[in-house]
Amino acid sequence: METTLTLKFRGMEARILDEMIKSGIFNTKSEAIRSALVKYAMDLGLFNRKKIWEEREIEKINQER
Repeated sequence: METTLTLKFRGMEARILDEMIKSGIFNTKSEAIRSALVKYAMDLGLFNRKKIWEEREIEKINQER
């Protein structure tokens, strides 16, 4: 599954995103947004850490094929 999304950040959110990149926590804005989405889903109880890692490993295997 794949989806494309265009986001516009202003103010505090834009500064936070820029700081995440400048500090080296993430390499790209897209990477930071994806990570935040996964963290939020875990905080809400939609996913657990083990399930997310299992799904990520399956994605990596499928990409290598």
